[in-house]
Amino acid sequence: MTDDTPQSKGGQARAAHLSPEERSEIAKSGAQARWKRVKEANEADISLPQATHQGKMAVGGLELDCYVLADGRRVFHKRGMARALGMKSGGGNVFMRAMQRKGLGSELDHKLIEKIENPINFKPLTQDLAHGYEAEVLVDVCKAIIRANEAEKLTKSQHGLVAQAHILLNAFAKVGVTALIDEATGFQDVRSPDALRLLVQQYIEEEKREWEKQFPNDYYDELNRLYGSKRLTKTGSGAVIQNRPMHFAKFTRAYVYHPLENGAVLEELDKINPKIGTKGTRRARFHQHLTQGYGIEKLKRQVQEVMTLMAVSDSVGQFKRLFFKRFPKSGIQLALFDE
Repeated sequence: MTDDTPQSKGGQARAAHLSPEERSEIAKSGAQARWKRVKEANEADISLPQATHQGKMAVGGLELDCYVLADGRRVFHKRGMARALGMKSGGGNVFMRAMQRKGLGSELDHKLIEKIENPINFKPLTQDLAHGYEAEVLVDVCKAIIRANEAEKLTKSQHGLVAQAHILLNAFAKVGVTALIDEATGFQDVRSPDALRLLVQQYIEEEKREWEKQFPNDYYDELNRLYGSKRLTKTGSGAVIQNRPMHFAKFTRAYVYHPLENGAVLEELDKINPKIGTKGTRRARFHQHLTQGYGIEKLKRQVQEVMTLMAVSDSVGQFKRLFFKRFPKSGIQLALFDE
């Protein structure tokens, strides 16, 4: 295919009147300009934040591409954020345009607007360049959507954002967006001690909460079955109650509390709720010092994991073998709890 535009014909005519030396000099200048652009691109590329971990977070029926950058920032891909909020087009610019529209835009403070208008350019592990936002931007946007809806500021076309915003906030409230990204990317296995300390703080409530039942009766029924003990017992006054001997507390400590961040949460609970007196009792139950959103949800998950393994075990020994297979990283430390 030939290019017969007036511009190309003019260029060809000029080139025909150039000497070989002039053509060589022009070609040399063009090559130098191209190499300069390549060098500048490479230098810019080197200065871009690098992702050290990446993965896909399942939330609200979708999978969000998420990353941990070398400087510790947790990032969502811009295009994924648009999809997470139910925006029809997958393009990342759709997200930015939606935030600028009347109604919703009025609920965004200037700091959030600045972040939205300046996405993070970074290098993921599997492609040359990506654009995204820190995870908290999505959280703040969801809150702004809900505020705008409550203030009846949203247009008809924006109402679809509300349900998705609620779904995302509920998911993040249960576990925390940072922890979800760390789990999805595998970064939780290599966090620095300081990052672990900050994570443990998400579990812990310094002031004890009111007691609420966290361990169902079935949990203790299964323990009695595995240990071969009676399900019911009598108190000194003759009342019939569920049998919960002291060694059940040791079991719970080992297989429910210890796996929470591989003992780091249990260590902190021992500090703020220590044994007192000669009998070694504690002022509160450990779960009364777990945060309502993050800590309690993690506890419930672990209780359910343990109950599932107990239900398919015929003995304590079989339970332990299944447990160490399910949680292999806990094996060495948990050997200390063997009875």
